[in-house]
Amino acid sequence: MGTLREAMGYPVLRAGMIMLVLALIISAAGFYRVDKSYSASGTLGEGMHYLGDQKFENEYVYHNRTLVISAHNATFSLLQGSEMYNYTLMDDSLTLHPAQRPVIYVFKGEVEYNYTVTAQDYPYAVYSLVAFVLMLVGIVLSFIGYTQFLRDVKEGKK
Repeated sequence: MGTLREAMGYPVLRAGMIMLVLALIISAAGFYRVDKSYSASGTLGEGMHYLGDQKFENEYVYHNRTLVISAHNATFSLLQGSEMYNYTLMDDSLTLHPAQRPVIYVFKGEVEYNYTVTAQDYPYAVYSLVAFVLMLVGIVLSFIGYTQFLRDVKEGKK
């Protein structure tokens, strides 16, 4: 019976194993996470206002949104998808955690806001496709090299 050292002497098997290890390293790099954040604040007058940055909201995943609203005497609505939440603030502040990019419609008064979003980005996730192809090719080459090794062991060549 052949040993691992003898098996690794076959270039096709060695190339397949190297590709599998490389694919494992590249796919592990795809889990590298970078935290991104966006913040905006200001004063909103009467009318409809879209808060946040559309590009930031669409580009990253797993958003954690915090919206702090304060007003002295204001009536406004917070639109979240198809739902509408009405608020009236009298010298008070309100902290919300919207599930989507908030849209505020101010009916009366002025509203001060502070909107903060944190999200996660996986910049190397696209390389997982390369790792997948390397894995497939590595499996095929390893199988071919291993069958060559078994054939030579059976015939007594090495």
